[in-house]
Amino acid sequence: MGYKTIFIDWFNTLSDSLFWSQLFVPNHPYNCYHKEITKYIFLENPNLSKDWMLGKFSSEDICKKISFATGIKYEIILSTLKESCMNMRLANDRVLPVVQEIRDMGVSVVIATDNMDTFRRFTVSSLGLENYFDNFLVSNELQVVKYQTEQNAIPFFDDYLKKNSLTYKDVVLLDDCDDKTGVYKKLGFKIELVDSPSSLLNILKKYLN
Repeated sequence: MGYKTIFIDWFNTLSDSLFWSQLFVPNHPYNCYHKEITKYIFLENPNLSKDWMLGKFSSEDICKKISFATGIKYEIILSTLKESCMNMRLANDRVLPVVQEIRDMGVSVVIATDNMDTFRRFTVSSLGLENYFDNFLVSNELQVVKYQTEQNAIPFFDDYLKKNSLTYKDVVLLDDCDDKTGVYKKLGFKIELVDSPSSLLNILKKYLN
């Protein structure tokens, strides 16, 4: 196969689950808060959500800001955020057996995600992801997102590659987004675009050959 490590993105690649998703259900007791919460953090204040993703704010910090802006109780915002993150699901359950087959071949499979502290705190443990993947690279811990590149460096991945004696050509990233800077291509770090759960499964199966 050639690659020593396969990195897989989380949102819109492995999972399409959303924050506060349960509030979208019409008969949920806090359904009326869904629009206010998501509008404030993702539409009206995208820089705030990005700073959350970069580790500048904790989930508690963010929920307090939402509460102050909307008047919704902080405890409700935080508890429903935690609940939604603990109940996230893979878009295609058939991915995990293929991931295990790849790992059995001696290839590491690592989740690489631009994400908040919620991922490590709530999602990984709730879904038992540590049983299926070799490691996790998360932007809020690294304080940089995947496509925040430098001229000859990819800070999101560089420390991990160095610690594991890997080069850019030893690894591949499966992601629903591409690098617009051209740095990945220039350095020989391959990205395979994933446009659906079925395409992720098909891409992974290729690495079994």
